[in-house]
Amino acid sequence: MQITFLGGCQAVGGSGIFVNAGESRILADYGIYMNRRNEPKFPLPPPEEVDAAFMTHAHLDHSGAFPKLYASDDFPLYLTPPTYDFINLLYDDMFRLQRFPFGKEEKRKTLKNSVPINYGENISLNHDCKVTFLNAGHIPGSYSLLIEAEGKRLLYTSDFNTIKTQLLEGANFGHLKLDALILESTYAHEIHPNRATTEKQFISTVNKTLQDGGTVLVPAFAVARSQEILCLLHKNLMDYPVTLDGMARGASRIMTQYPDYVRDYELLLKSLSSCHWVKDSRDRVNAIFSPGIIVSTAGMLQGGPIDHYVNLLAEEPNNAVLLVSFQVPGTPGRTLLETGQYPMGGKMSKVNSLVKYFNFSSHSDRTQLFNTIESLKHNSNPTVFLVHGEKTVCTTFREEVEEEFKLETFCPKNGEAFII
Repeated sequence: MQITFLGGCQAVGGSGIFVNAGESRILADYGIYMNRRNEPKFPLPPPEEVDAAFMTHAHLDHSGAFPKLYASDDFPLYLTPPTYDFINLLYDDMFRLQRFPFGKEEKRKTLKNSVPINYGENISLNHDCKVTFLNAGHIPGSYSLLIEAEGKRLLYTSDFNTIKTQLLEGANFGHLKLDALILESTYAHEIHPNRATTEKQFISTVNKTLQDGGTVLVPAFAVARSQEILCLLHKNLMDYPVTLDGMARGASRIMTQYPDYVRDYELLLKSLSSCHWVKDSRDRVNAIFSPGIIVSTAGMLQGGPIDHYVNLLAEEPNNAVLLVSFQVPGTPGRTLLETGQYPMGGKMSKVNSLVKYFNFSSHSDRTQLFNTIESLKHNSNPTVFLVHGEKTVCTTFREEVEEEFKLETFCPKNGEAFII
């Protein structure tokens, strides 16, 4: 079995992995990476023709470059039903940037070649390769990929989370016996705060803002984070109106169609039915003139209706902007966190409202990553490949894994190939 790393090495974004597994040539993920100038970068092209491709989840850093391949090729693309619907939504939004060498026809071909699969299922490729789909606990429909061929077993975690959240059950790989592990290392240097504590602090801040007569703005990712926040708000029986806006509305409609892909479907339905869905500009105006909560895209304050809300709420100190999604360096959200300023009226202006960040990450942190490796170590001694992490993070984490677990560990570069 040979693994070639096409993207997502020593960086976060643009994931892509090519595996020669017996007679099968497999592509796992093919995403985009957006640089500081908001320009897309793509993984390296697959070194050979692809027999089958696997989209582990809908986030564009894992899925966004697939249409580029379908401009000139056809091969089956295995994904879960929620992921199919999510990329249909996210691709259209991506195309609005008009910076991609593909468009609606390539999107149509991508969707046409899609093959639906579910957690726990497995498929056979060319009679000598078996692929199994495992719940990754990251977003609804996300999976980790187990590839078995030539007497070898490889697990590609993609993005994964092992703790239970309002929306999802956590991933569990401890029962597996592996020869190789491709492990995300996004937060290998960080320990996330206790989830229950974060939720309590978030609700406390929301309550205080509302009681002081302010409006709470929650910029959140459209897929999963918005719905998790709505579930949390509903579970705490907010007595104030909750408004939902932006692409999160479309993502929420999709999520309601897949009860088997969320942990508490009744809670999700109740949270979505109890909030007010923005229909027009009048609803947006009404949402800000009385104490209440607005959940809207974009999570990094980059596009969507969020600019409208920040501009109208920023001057009043009794309002609050509560960030619950990761803020990429260079985005308006990161700038707001670091400087307290936001682009308004063509210039950077001070935001007088309360600005706070709450860590609701859907990625495994340092403790979860170590626990995952330790559980796998009980059954086997896999070679470990660290991806989806910044260079310094991968390098130091590799040294720690080798020292702690005595496992051969690599931080591959884009274009490198390894034989298992």
